[in-house]
Amino acid sequence: MNTPSHAPATAAEIGRRVLQLIDSIHGPEQVDAAHIERVTGMKVEFNDANPQQYGFGGQLSQDWAYNLVSLTELDGSRPHRLVFSLDDLSAGANADMAPIAPLGLADCEQALASAGYTGAPNRGRYGQVEFWEYQRGDVSLQVHVRGESDAKAEHACVSMIVINA
Repeated sequence: MNTPSHAPATAAEIGRRVLQLIDSIHGPEQVDAAHIERVTGMKVEFNDANPQQYGFGGQLSQDWAYNLVSLTELDGSRPHRLVFSLDDLSAGANADMAPIAPLGLADCEQALASAGYTGAPNRGRYGQVEFWEYQRGDVSLQVHVRGESDAKAEHACVSMIVINA
């Protein structure tokens, strides 16, 4: 286990921590701040105005940040959804991911399969993959990807994961 507040050096490292978290989630009771902190080793912070909003984040480079946050439920109940994202902060939102060493889709798929998830692409109107859907029991995931860079557009890197428990 990681020591809380030990910031990851690469997007792949934070991605692996999030995959460990996903493997540990079997229902909404694991989508709480204490569980997230224990599994990821990251210090979870709360929104002072809404204790149902919590998570962590940080900067990976000038162009990239990462975040894992709870999604507030409309009825005010405890959160049962989380969103992990790599956020492109560049002016054109088209920064190269190579410098932050992103988690590739193939590595993500392998980890999810090992954790018992089954997945399939969710195709949009014209047949393009919009995101990948995964399911294990009552937990579902949406894995969004983007090309590593314009030059390596075919190398799919994880850019966001929505976790529903």
